Amino acid sequence: MIDQIKNKLNNLSSSGNNAERAVSKKPNVKVDKVGLSKPEVDIDKGRVTQFVSKERIKEMSKEPPIDQESTSRIKNAIANGSYPIDLDKIADALFDAYKEMKD
Repeated sequence: MIDQIKNKLNNLSSSGNNAERAVSKKPNVKVDKVGLSKPEVDIDKGRVTQFVSKERIKEMSKEPPIDQESTSRIKNAIANGSYPIDLDKIADALFDAYKEMKD
């Protein structure tokens, strides 16, 4: 009985090897190599002409990054007492920051 099981196992393993051999054979098919690199694109090097002109870029580089007009308007409103201040919103933000620091 043990011999029968061994024989069956040997038969299965040898037939399995044949199946593996059949699968492992490489077909004789010629495959062309495919390039995965990105195609070269002619990029407009250093120029942002699509949205902003060069002259405007030069003007912007001379101007300060802060809107002086808006800043002075807000400063004047605070000095006059006409700038709207929401004390509840400020208190909530301070309390949230305090709770965050405690955690």
